[in-house]
Amino acid sequence: MAKKKPHSRAARPARRLVAFVDADVAKGGRVSRHQLTKGPESWLAERVGIVWARADGRSLTWVGDDLVDGPLAAPQTVAALERADLVVGHGVLQSDLRALAMLTRLPDALLERCVDTLVVLHEARGGRWATGLGLSDLSWYTLRVRRAKHGNGRYDMARARGDFDPRDDARLHARLWQHLRTRATFTAPARAIDPTPVTVTLDGGAMDRLSGREVLGAAEWHRRRLSWGTVHAHGPGDLSAAALAAAAYTNLEDDLAPLRACAAELLGGVSPVEDTVLLAAFQMLGPGANLKARQALTAGRFSRSAERLTAYTEALWKTVHPDARHRWRAAEPRYDPVHREMDFSAVEAAQAEQRRMYRDSAAAAGRVHHAWRRPAAVQLGKAGIQAGQA
Repeated sequence: MAKKKPHSRAARPARRLVAFVDADVAKGGRVSRHQLTKGPESWLAERVGIVWARADGRSLTWVGDDLVDGPLAAPQTVAALERADLVVGHGVLQSDLRALAMLTRLPDALLERCVDTLVVLHEARGGRWATGLGLSDLSWYTLRVRRAKHGNGRYDMARARGDFDPRDDARLHARLWQHLRTRATFTAPARAIDPTPVTVTLDGGAMDRLSGREVLGAAEWHRRRLSWGTVHAHGPGDLSAAALAAAAYTNLEDDLAPLRACAAELLGGVSPVEDTVLLAAFQMLGPGANLKARQALTAGRFSRSAERLTAYTEALWKTVHPDARHRWRAAEPRYDPVHREMDFSAVEAAQAEQRRMYRDSAAAAGRVHHAWRRPAAVQLGKAGIQAGQA
């Protein structure tokens, strides 16, 4: 009887390095009904969780995780993901990478390796509505697992930074991706008005997109976000988000001298401020002001507006000091059982710190405006004299 040949290493299925991504973001102008856009173009990625795994045709093995934090989270996340064979996330193309693209360039090679389960499942269900396709609903109805992070209440971001780790969502999404590619089904509520769970079977095209054999592509990703303001193949789109993305796409190559001047005046020039941090401050302005500021920067009118400079210096301070910003949001009165009355000391301290920051920002903006306005006035005076002589 012939002996079986031992399995060689070359015969084993290839095991790719897969990065599962989840980002915690701060949303500028988050609860305003009248904001121009609620899209990721107005979000600032503050903490990004990355879970690494090795995957072959059927199995998935954890190999480590990373937590990227701080004002340089965007370029550091891109640098980390470049070593992955496959990048998987629930909304990574629709949300996370669109937020990062407002601050840093995304290599085409990275976009060619991305799989967005939200986009895949949205298209698999017909692309008519997005209700029930959030990670919370999918994890419960498909995996019967409750997600640790819920809602977008007033103090959720403060709690998230203290208690919730974005790597937990990344691990949960890894379990969902493993279920999708091995079972080829998912269960989700039908509609908001009809929460009855419905099970959908994925076809061959959806399975190819889940595994990364077929990707959206860098060119198509840029075209959709710059023209529709969305990455979904179907849907009304968001023209304001597209305009904001187009303005940022231009400003990434623009002269940031007025922004750097604001940073030098406000922060004292203690350490050089990265361009990413300067642009991240726009995200704290809210969507409408963000768009106007980026367009003014492109047109060379940013440094001539004292009001815009003041708002920007406030936003820059909040960007560089995120812990203080979260303390302000979490500050609330406490009941003092000794004196049997409400203790407002935490609220008063937060308000005093905010007033001090606003005064410092206004003074820094005034100095920058004075420095930039005087050369402009001199140029206008020279132009007037030359016109009079002619």
